[in-house]
Amino acid sequence: MSKETNLTPKRKAFNEKYQNYTEAEIQKEILYAQKILIEKTEKVRKNTSNLVTFLVAIPLIFGLLYLVFTFGRNGSI
Repeated sequence: MSKETNLTPKRKAFNEKYQNYTEAEIQKEILYAQKILIEKTEKVRKNTSNLVTFLVAIPLIFGLLYLVFTFGRNGSI
């Protein structure tokens, strides 16, 4: 079997699209793909930070405030 018969349709389309590109054009494509990936990763990082804030930090603060006000009122729970 040759390598051409084992290719998936996506790989064939990829080969057809990039077969005539120069090395500089391929490098630009790679650079653009990396830029897009970095932007998406940064969005995920920001969303994760927001989730941590709302799901961990805020309930922890409310819990501590509850304990402070409970013990501050009469000294026992």
